[in-house]
Amino acid sequence: MVNPDATPQSQTPLKRQVVGFVRQRFGVTERRACRQLGFWRSTQRHNSPGEEKDEALKTRLRILALERPRFGYRRLHVLLRREGQEVNHKRVYRIYRAEGLAVRRKARKKLAAGERGQKPAVSAANQRWSMDFMSDQLASGQRFRVLNVVDDFTRECLVMHVGTSITGADVARLLTAVLAERAQPAMIVTDNGPEFISRALDQWAHERGIIQHFNRPGKPVENAYIERFNGRVRDECLNLHWFQTLPQARLIVAAWHQDYNEVRPHSSLEDRSPNEYARLKQAG
Repeated sequence: MVNPDATPQSQTPLKRQVVGFVRQRFGVTERRACRQLGFWRSTQRHNSPGEEKDEALKTRLRILALERPRFGYRRLHVLLRREGQEVNHKRVYRIYRAEGLAVRRKARKKLAAGERGQKPAVSAANQRWSMDFMSDQLASGQRFRVLNVVDDFTRECLVMHVGTSITGADVARLLTAVLAERAQPAMIVTDNGPEFISRALDQWAHERGIIQHFNRPGKPVENAYIERFNGRVRDECLNLHWFQTLPQARLIVAAWHQDYNEVRPHSSLEDRSPNEYARLKQAG
């Protein structure tokens, strides 16, 4: 049965199938089958020039969605445009829905939100970095942690370090390695984890004149940049893999880290990747 809520373009192939069935079953002409079904004969004769293009687009869209199962249609549309395909986002959305590629999301429980304090906005790279830890486990049940460091302005991920035990001294060492390639930040925002309030990291920041800003306990929203990044890591990387060993976890996380910085479109950066946005701002 033809779906009355479907668009005329999506109904046309189905109507052709129905008319063909009626003609074969009852041995009637195309004109009579269309009259009895209430269809215009033009639906049997008209070939949309966009149908072949849609098939090619469907194929490419399915491949991209398979490669990046947690990307929605907007990010997939950006990737298609990068490949040189001049396609409207509405057309991508129509095919995306018709092919059943929509990403399933868990409904969040709505809570009463209190007044939130705002940190000063950043206007350049290295004004403020954010740091936080994530946790996951191997197939054996062994826990491991991931240290993430993000530049709040460019959204570049500066560090994604995987380890079973990461101390304050390790954090300081990893940050020192980053400073060998870029300018130091004016401020670093963290929670009150033991690694971040350690004497080793405090001394490291004091020697370089870097301000350490600690969020209030139980207020992760005060470090929204890193919390959002952690959500992307969890959704697009950690939840999609079953890590057998620690080296395997490091390899997969490193690959995702590189893809995030160099390829993944970021909606708040005008659909550019963080590295591309950073180069653009540096040139300007």
